[in-house]
Amino acid sequence: MWHKGWATARLLAVTCLVGLFVPAPAQGAPLFGPPPPLLRITGILLSPAAESGKHYPTLDVSIAGELRTLYIREVKFLTSDDRGWPILRNLGSFLTLTGPPALIDRLDSEETRGRPLLIEGRLYVRERVLLLTAVESAEARVE
Repeated sequence: MWHKGWATARLLAVTCLVGLFVPAPAQGAPLFGPPPPLLRITGILLSPAAESGKHYPTLDVSIAGELRTLYIREVKFLTSDDRGWPILRNLGSFLTLTGPPALIDRLDSEETRGRPLLIEGRLYVRERVLLLTAVESAEARVE
């Protein structure tokens, strides 16, 4: 007849072996790969009445369900040395901007309307979504 202590000892040994051969993810590391790249776009949101043909390159963006045109001056990855322009070509001509309401409101505030903006966020390429982390005036920022 099997002893209860023997079964417990065997279960403990198997658990320890599994722990040795199956590494746990590092603290703070994502479970399903690296986070999406952090992207900075410098550009101007054109007013709906403005002709986008005068500006190139542009990207159609959806902001809170409203379609707008973003005239792009510069694109830069903040998490790598890659240049950002090729990734925008892969997006086609459409991107959804989403994020906290304060950042969405700032995109079309009186303070920023018609002025160069720095728009930063995590780019989900497959979904064509930029999750905003910062929106500020490009005129006020000096690097």
